[in-house]
This record gives sequence, structure tokens and C-alpha cells, in this order.
Amino acid sequence: MVDTERIRREYFLPGAIVIAGLILATAVYVVRNDDSPKLTGGNPNAVRAVSPIDHIIGNPEAPVMIVEYADIDSEYSKQFQATMQQIMSEYAAGGKVAWVYRHLPLLDRHAAAGSHAEAAECAAFLGDNDAFWRFIDALQAAAPRENQFPPSGYPAVVSQLALPANEFDQCLKNGRFTKKVLDDTTNALASGAEGTPYTVIVVEGQKPVAINGALSYENMRRVVDEAIARAQ
Repeated sequence: MVDTERIRREYFLPGAIVIAGLILATAVYVVRNDDSPKLTGGNPNAVRAVSPIDHIIGNPEAPVMIVEYADIDSEYSKQFQATMQQIMSEYAAGGKVAWVYRHLPLLDRHAAAGSHAEAAECAAFLGDNDAFWRFIDALQAAAPRENQFPPSGYPAVVSQLALPANEFDQCLKNGRFTKKVLDDTTNALASGAEGTPYTVIVVEGQKPVAINGALSYENMRRVVDEAIARAQ
């Protein structure tokens, strides 16, 4: 059983460790070396229903929803981000597949991950859904692989995206989206996350399937094709 009260206490403590970070993300490392799908032992049925508060690429009514929980600074989340961008460039127009991005910052490994998640939400709030994705892309492009993006670099990204700097600072300072990031984290753990990225494939009329790890493009495409076939 997930101790949501403990998560809440630890997330709000400065410099604290989110309980997600305490779980050894062994599946992530396994998938890197053998990227066949690794099914989680958690409860994928617990994944929160997709709603207007989510950030989506593709048809919001798509029969196949790829719900990803990610850490912006995670090397493996960065790999999977590139994979999903390629996947959606091929599948989004067909209307059968949508990609939903949610947050799972692992603070013991990436100290600024929680801040990055909230900052991306602030970018969306002050810009639009596209600004959310562009903000994440900018941070990951500036700090590829195992590198971690420093929050001191936010002003340059905010300027690049033509967002109001003062309002962005206030949004972040006031913790406008702290609860949203916490809710994503809590839901990821309840659904069986063991690290990042953690992905739940939700197919209309079928039981959801969860995968721990950064699948390659080839294997993710196979997963998507199988999900589309199951949805028909």
C-alpha cells in the first residue's frame, strides 16, 4: 500500500527525498540493456483517468492512451522523450494514439527535478500546451544524457519561449503547481512505478498494461501497434 501521507510530508520538506526515489529503479537499468517490455507488478488500474488538466499530444479521445510518468532530468526519461516524439510524429495524425505526460521527480537522484516539473507547469499556464513541451525540450537539450539542468538557467528558457519572466518567477515561488506534481507522483506510485520513465498503455475496453523503463523506438512501436490492434 502506498503511504500517500508520507509522500506528502517528504515532498514538501526542502531537499527531501520523494519516496519514489527510494525505490531502486532496477527495471530502468534492465530495460536499457534489454529493452523488451517489462511489466510492472503494481496496479495499472489505479492510473488516473485522462482529463483536461493533462498535457496531451494527439487526439484526446484516442482509443489508445500512452500515459507516461517522467523525471525531466532523468537520462532514461530523456531517451524515452525522443522515442515518444518519433512515435507521435508517425501516429498522432491518425487519431488512434495520444501521449499523456505526467510527473515523477526522483529527488534523491535529481535535486531539481521537482522544480523542473513545477516550472514546466508554469510555462504551460503562462503560455499554452505547446509551451509545456517546448520547456521540457529546452531543458533536456541544454542538459543531455546524465547531465542535470540548473534552475538558474530558467530565465534563458523563459525568454526563449517569450513567457512573462516576472509572472513565471511568481508562479514558481508561490508553488502554484506543487500539488499537481505531488498528485502525479502519488498516482504513479499507486499504479506501480519503480522508476522513470513509467508508462501505462490504456486501451479502450481493455485492461491497462504498465511498463517500467525506456523502451527503444522499435519496441515502443511494436507495443503501440499491438495496442491499436487490441482497440479495434
